[in-house]
Amino acid sequence: MTAMISLNGVSYRYKDASRPALSDVTLTIARGNWLTVVGRNGSGKSTFGRLLNGLFLPTEGEVIVDGLLTSDEHQRWSIRQKVGIVFQNPDHQFVATTVRDDIAFGLENLGLDRAEMRTRIERYAQLIGLTSLLDEEIDHLSGGQKQRVAIAGVFAMEPDVIVFDEATSMLDPIGRKEVLQTMKRLHEIGCTIVSITHHMDEAFYGNRVVVFHDGKIIADRSPRDVFFDDALLFKAGLEEPFVVQMQKMLERRGISFTKRCVTEEELISELWRSFLAE
Repeated sequence: MTAMISLNGVSYRYKDASRPALSDVTLTIARGNWLTVVGRNGSGKSTFGRLLNGLFLPTEGEVIVDGLLTSDEHQRWSIRQKVGIVFQNPDHQFVATTVRDDIAFGLENLGLDRAEMRTRIERYAQLIGLTSLLDEEIDHLSGGQKQRVAIAGVFAMEPDVIVFDEATSMLDPIGRKEVLQTMKRLHEIGCTIVSITHHMDEAFYGNRVVVFHDGKIIADRSPRDVFFDDALLFKAGLEEPFVVQMQKMLERRGISFTKRCVTEEELISELWRSFLAE
């Protein structure tokens, strides 16, 4: 896969901060990847997300998006068309009263004609499951529905990459499930996903996990490798996902497994295998 985003020796320091929020980060995100970024509060993961489309500019190093430098102000508009961000609180992204008008706002900024705007609104509302809500007032929607509207508004602009910055952290379980299903659907049709999260179970939706600690990357591996490494989790201050905790507890009770389980379906399948083998 070709590189979509590259960070080369990137550091970032907030004004008047005693130390950098990020230090010497080098990372490549391939086109079509689903990268999950984890780390405890203050580890630098949200700062990392804001560097990906030029909201923040590196204090040192460079960020390159599809060949464009975020530090070049003449290229920044093109970069933000390529990389969209969905934030933790969807209410901070809304600028209109109804779902339809809010999705239309970003398209107007792109200078699209009315016919193309209508086409995109209908297309992405259907893709994300919002067709029946297009004429609803946003204030009347649930948390999960609001976040899906925010996603539709970003995705209708047809970026190559969407960064989800703690996008499920304020949602109930139903809302989280709705948003994760939407993310999965977007990835299946070719969108590159960067998911910044503190929900460890969400890491298994992607194919790669980056762990931040004190502003540095301390691991860049598959989800299975990360969440079965006790020493790494302890250093990063991360909890094991529920499925991993359950498997380890069952192993201590003498139940054998043929693989590391990362989903409830895998765990149940392994338990059936163990039961039938007795």
